[in-house]
Amino acid sequence: MTARPIKRAQPPRQRQRRGERDTRGEILEASLHLFSEHGFARTTMRAIARDVGITNAAIYYHFASKQDLLETLLEEAGLVPALRELQQATTEFPPRVGLLAMARQAMIVMESNRDLLRLVLMGALGGERTAVAAHRKAMERWENGVSRFLKAYMQRGQLRQVDIEVTARQIVTMMIMVFLGDLVGRFGSHQSKGDKLNPALDSYLAAVLDNILQGILASPASASPDD
Repeated sequence: MTARPIKRAQPPRQRQRRGERDTRGEILEASLHLFSEHGFARTTMRAIARDVGITNAAIYYHFASKQDLLETLLEEAGLVPALRELQQATTEFPPRVGLLAMARQAMIVMESNRDLLRLVLMGALGGERTAVAAHRKAMERWENGVSRFLKAYMQRGQLRQVDIEVTARQIVTMMIMVFLGDLVGRFGSHQSKGDKLNPALDSYLAAVLDNILQGILASPASASPDD
């Protein structure tokens, strides 16, 4: 049985008239380039406006702040829509099937946005407020989505009575660590492409999730591999 994957929803873009300048798109492209080159803290809205060739007032017409810019980048990369989908994803499958499908799809989204997420994680680790706020908001949405999964399974008696928030955070933290491991080459040189994860990464992800599940499944001794 295969769980229905979380779709990577893409926000609609306004259609540009022929010959019309896509200033908003240019700002996003320039901000990602400058964030990558100089970091969040050393990249100002003034610098982004200068790179695009617009006035300081013009950039604030499109984006209220660097925080707004970063959240839009995450939105258009498919990260925020994926987190929204997670909160609505089905729990009709057994715990292992549902949670592993969720974990794999989330990893696919992260792997598809390695450069942007590397920036966010490095900025957050460095204490840059813009990155810290974006990281915290994404983690809260992700943990809430996993908590919904766990609560549904627990109410059906498929999981032991555990602290849902702690367990959700444990699962999300595990996935972030797997992603970081892949960033530094722990799973070899083969990178994930499209909807196909690096086989070594995928195997490790499933093994670690199984270790967590062994502690929370209602009847681990008698459960089948797909329960």
